[in-house]
Amino acid sequence: MRPRFRAGGRPQRGRVDGESFRPSAELFGSTSGPVLRCQTCGHAAVVDAPQQNSILEAYTESDDPVSLREAEGQVETARRALARIERSLSPGRLLDLGCWTGSLMEAARRRGWAPVGIEPSRWAAAEARRRGFEVAGNDLFAHQLPPHSFRLVVMGDVLEHLTEPLRALRTVRDLLEPEGGLFLTVPNAGSLVARTLGRRWWSVLPMHLQYFTRGSLELALRQSGFQVEWSRSHAKAFSMRYYAERLEGYSPLVARSTVGALRVMRLADRMWAPDFHDRLQVLARPLPPGVG
Repeated sequence: MRPRFRAGGRPQRGRVDGESFRPSAELFGSTSGPVLRCQTCGHAAVVDAPQQNSILEAYTESDDPVSLREAEGQVETARRALARIERSLSPGRLLDLGCWTGSLMEAARRRGWAPVGIEPSRWAAAEARRRGFEVAGNDLFAHQLPPHSFRLVVMGDVLEHLTEPLRALRTVRDLLEPEGGLFLTVPNAGSLVARTLGRRWWSVLPMHLQYFTRGSLELALRQSGFQVEWSRSHAKAFSMRYYAERLEGYSPLVARSTVGALRVMRLADRMWAPDFHDRLQVLARPLPPGVG
């Protein structure tokens, strides 16, 4: 193991809280501990990570009203992903792990899926329930869901937050139908953008404990009883104002100026889905028993 983020990195052990764990946080370059990278597989992770109960408490307290403003783009991002997934899987029961306010479930419901969510944030779970969705609990490892009962399990921007990602993947495998699928998205720490920006990459955040590359993600899936069906880059649709606001993590002045310019040009609310090729989306299928 070697340091992944060298001199200038800013471990922020004190920022394990609801505010720093909100999805739209701009604490780029801050981590909850030192990050080391495996020289063999390329995977990086926070060492001496916060205790699991502290992490769960932080997520429980987290809220982010910006998510409500950006719901249209989140639903559109999910629609695009589901359209591709449906080339391999017909709609059925769907479990969204880390469902947040329910935007993916909204897109899934419109397409004929029967979605259920798990979400630790009290605020986000309440919003998802307000939209009419069942949120079955707040902890994947404490669920009471029947085994082999879901056609599709979704882990959108979840795996990088977990202290035990392999345990989570194996738990998910037991929830899937034999011919079901796991769809997940993660930041790609092996991408050109991530390697160029280093610790200033916008996915270096206090709530991220794992830094997957394409290779280390595929390895984790194989070790957990999955085979990758397809893998590609993942672009998210947000308003142009949202992307401009994220510049706050680099320069507040530039962020304010850019948002102001977009408003003047009446572009602030226009949906935009740039692909920086620094995110992965993967559909994986369970390996048959005894294979792997």
